[in-house]
Amino acid sequence: MLAHTVIQGAGSNTLRPVEVSTPNPGPGQVTIDVAFAGIGLIDAFWTSGFMPSGPDFVPGLEVSGTIRELGEGVTGFSVGDPVAAILLGAGGFAEVACVPATHVAAVPQGLSLEMAAVTAVNTVTAHLALTRSARFEPQDSMLVHAGVGGLGSQFAQVAQALGATHVDAVAGTEEKRGLAQHLGYRSAYLRSEIGRIPEGAYDVVIDPVGGEATEIGFRALRNGGRLVRVGNASQSPDVQLSSLAHWLENKTTTGFNVGAWLSSYPEHAAESLRWSLDAVASGAIKVDLTRVGMPDELPEMLAELERGETTGKLAVQMRRA
Repeated sequence: MLAHTVIQGAGSNTLRPVEVSTPNPGPGQVTIDVAFAGIGLIDAFWTSGFMPSGPDFVPGLEVSGTIRELGEGVTGFSVGDPVAAILLGAGGFAEVACVPATHVAAVPQGLSLEMAAVTAVNTVTAHLALTRSARFEPQDSMLVHAGVGGLGSQFAQVAQALGATHVDAVAGTEEKRGLAQHLGYRSAYLRSEIGRIPEGAYDVVIDPVGGEATEIGFRALRNGGRLVRVGNASQSPDVQLSSLAHWLENKTTTGFNVGAWLSSYPEHAAESLRWSLDAVASGAIKVDLTRVGMPDELPEMLAELERGETTGKLAVQMRRA
């Protein structure tokens, strides 16, 4: 089978299709004939070298397709079933993926495989971060940095599905600020004016950006507020937040890394993935799939993603229909 492997030290165009052995499922695993793979910022970081990866590393954390083979002990699936999956160890940019059955869910009727592929990571991240880490309640006010991006937009959508009515965004451009209203945000700040975000205004701040956004987000929390760090899109060095302010102002800073969470709590994967797929299938959550490319377009799409030139989600079609 073909897999798209990271080639070290070649700038942003570091993926090469390589013929590799087709995996066989072990106990508790399934293999999937990959139809589509979602593309995330971490994939761009792997291919640019910002995030380290080992030799012959294949990016791709989310896929959709059909069950190819079932490993020993796997029940609830049949060969040929349409499914979506989260791949904690990556490997999605390939014609066949091997994944624990606990990280797989059936694609609901009426949901396309393209949409299923781009639901797996971001919608699940938002759902688990809000319900498990942020202690989110419908009455909470929330601010989402990079709120129009693939991940940020899902925090807005999931929060609204959970009953939120007061969600604001930070967006990078005027064009993206205009898109924010279509995602249901009450208002949006430009990234260049984040210093104008009032202090003590929000119960929850979602931060996939890091750097100055983290510092501004912490100040924007009201008494009892929670800052949830879910990424470092700015590639900024770490920032220090006052432990005294945490104590005196009853603030909480928490992180949420979906891969680390599901490694410790694999039972949450299929449950949250089913919730997310059903929510998208029903229209309760919208995933903005803005581009589906072919494998030879991967380097270009990843470079655009890293430069912040994209909105919504990107996907790659791993097999021609």
